[in-house]
Amino acid sequence: MIRDLDDTIRELITARAPTGSQLANAEISFDLPDAQWRAGLSTLTLNCYLYDIQENREIRTNEPITARSADKKRATRLAPPVRIDCAYCITAWSPSTSDAVLEEHRLLSQALLLLLRHPTIPAAVLKGSLATQIPPYPTVIASKEGVKNQPEFWHALDQKLKPSLNYVVTLAMLLEDIPSDAALGHVVESVIVETDHKTPEG
Repeated sequence: MIRDLDDTIRELITARAPTGSQLANAEISFDLPDAQWRAGLSTLTLNCYLYDIQENREIRTNEPITARSADKKRATRLAPPVRIDCAYCITAWSPSTSDAVLEEHRLLSQALLLLLRHPTIPAAVLKGSLATQIPPYPTVIASKEGVKNQPEFWHALDQKLKPSLNYVVTLAMLLEDIPSDAALGHVVESVIVETDHKTPEG
């Protein structure tokens, strides 16, 4: 599912970036942005590094969900999904030898604007298993709850301190497989109650 989320984020950025913008032409990477990765850059790149995965218990629920067949005539109840926050550190990287910082800031600004315009991930860009899970997928953009110690984080990667966006996507992970239509139970559409219309004696 996490790989499908990576592919979804890539599709969101490439499909919704303004035509001709730096964002539309940038490479999208999910690699660890360490010094070795930086040395291999040859084009303007937006890096989306997944650095944290946690259960979101604030929106946890005990309410079961109902899975229905395509014709709505069969259904079953499933355990409620577990909500998982996937946090990405998004940074811009330019191989330019002049004005690299300005180019990176422009790319990061375009990414920020695009993500703010999509507070939930559109169904049209969902990939793999995400397309059959429980939408919508809410996001948090530029949250202050990012990498806790930025200087230490970048020092560990042998990199200089770098501006970044904290992008969090909340997934709904089902703990049970959704059964096939044939395995679902019939939906009760109506109940007929028979009553005795005899006149009571006496």
